[in-house]
Amino acid sequence: MLFERRLGLVAAAAVYDTGGEGRAAVYYPSDGSYPAAPREPKLASTQKSLDLVIRPLFTYELGRLFDPVQVRLEIMPELRYNPWPGGRIRAGLVFPIRNDFDTDSLHPDLNRIRPGPVLLEQFAWAPGAALVSGTAGLLGNNRYGLSVGVARPLSGGRFLVDGQMDITGFVAFTDSGTTASTPSLWTGFAGVTYRPRALDLAIRARAARFLYGDKGVELELKRSMGDLDVAFYVQRTQDVDPFTVTGVRLAVPIPPATRPVGPPVRVLPVERFSLSYADEAAPVGRYVGEVASREDYLRQLNPPSLADKADRFRGAVQPKTDTHPSWGRASMSGMTGFVNTPWCGTIGDRDLEVGYNTIPKAVSYDHRGQFRNDVYYAALGFMPHFEAGLRWTVIPGLKSFGELVPDSKLTDSDRMLSARVELVAPRVNRPGLAIGIEDARGTRRFHSTYVVTGIPMDIYQLQNRMSLGYAPHIFTASRHVLDGWFGAVEVSPWRFVALALENDTQKWNGLAGLEVGLGLRVRVALLDLERADSKRVSLGAGWSHSL
Repeated sequence: MLFERRLGLVAAAAVYDTGGEGRAAVYYPSDGSYPAAPREPKLASTQKSLDLVIRPLFTYELGRLFDPVQVRLEIMPELRYNPWPGGRIRAGLVFPIRNDFDTDSLHPDLNRIRPGPVLLEQFAWAPGAALVSGTAGLLGNNRYGLSVGVARPLSGGRFLVDGQMDITGFVAFTDSGTTASTPSLWTGFAGVTYRPRALDLAIRARAARFLYGDKGVELELKRSMGDLDVAFYVQRTQDVDPFTVTGVRLAVPIPPATRPVGPPVRVLPVERFSLSYADEAAPVGRYVGEVASREDYLRQLNPPSLADKADRFRGAVQPKTDTHPSWGRASMSGMTGFVNTPWCGTIGDRDLEVGYNTIPKAVSYDHRGQFRNDVYYAALGFMPHFEAGLRWTVIPGLKSFGELVPDSKLTDSDRMLSARVELVAPRVNRPGLAIGIEDARGTRRFHSTYVVTGIPMDIYQLQNRMSLGYAPHIFTASRHVLDGWFGAVEVSPWRFVALALENDTQKWNGLAGLEVGLGLRVRVALLDLERADSKRVSLGAGWSHSL
């Protein structure tokens, strides 16, 4: 049996099978059957050692007419001290590096050196009941006050019931001195998280009263891929009018993965760098920052997370099953496929591809004949048999709202979210089936919904695949990129070369793709083969990596 201590406090105990399937059973001090922790002396302890953590703070906003990209970069050195089990003292100081934002009533001290979080956190177990936490001091978002929370893991960690309540006041450190209000704003949330047995996935639903007076609900799907966390979320908030926000949250691990224990003073970068994107910049759906999180304290202390990391306990990394490279590579549209049409499979689980394609103006989808379309994309195997795609389509030379605002500096662009579900996995000489949607929200300028089938085949030692699909009108959209029947065929005369021919419901296209090593793929496409000029050549490249 393994016991995990965090902040000098026993957080959980696990019975872990390092052979076989690497299954684990987890017990928490809130369980009635929790075993007694060992009393042997510790070999090394992080308690009563001082940590100096260097943390970058990055904020950005896109899409303003006269300031298309606004960035704020700050560095926050933070002292952390663990004086007793479950307790932590934090004191940070923020140094501005660059700021494109104007100060406002919510953040009047952005351009100043100012205190970061200066607070005391405390975690404790109520035996047989719950994990409780408390935070007091200077918090995030220019707030100070008190936050308390309670969480209870259930069913061996498959469920987590979590709630929090905060009472805070406003505080700012401006040129004219410190400004503060009486703590009178009540915020908080109540939620439940569910984890399926066989997947390191957290499905979390919350009802919340947010920081700036709005209240509503939030649904989040978070997948842990090793030490990287990727989450998609949607919020429905309401103050006067309903407001829907969708977005992505990332928690990127920062080396070193194994932190030193012995030195009395440790200087390290922050463990994880958090980055988020929301399709709305309005200050809605915000939580109080820099407060103790029971969810973070119990991070990866559940059976699916431990099973997912079985290779670390075995001391070796198990190789992934090798598949044909072209089957899981993105098309010119940014999702796995051929030229513009989709494949009936998905990118591999926990595989990522990022890349760029340029579509000449003669065959572009938006403002065809006037401007080219530049496509920046990321395709992710978010779960087995499920592919998520993020795409940013930029139209150089076209200014947003240029007819109404001649001085607009904002290059017209479109951000979109796509998804595909593999219903039947394709195998050699066995067909597969998938359904998908591209450009799921907003004006849907590059929208498609489709069902597609296909089959990979070995013929005379050549890797081949064929697909056939149909794209119906299900949602209202300003443009349906796929509209009706489509199909494609691909031949690989060599393992790392793919030649494709397709009809994307509008035109015939051809593509040659080449795997050049280190996960890099380059492609050249001829769009609209019926044209007799060279203005139809499209170029692209992508880089793939298994997380």
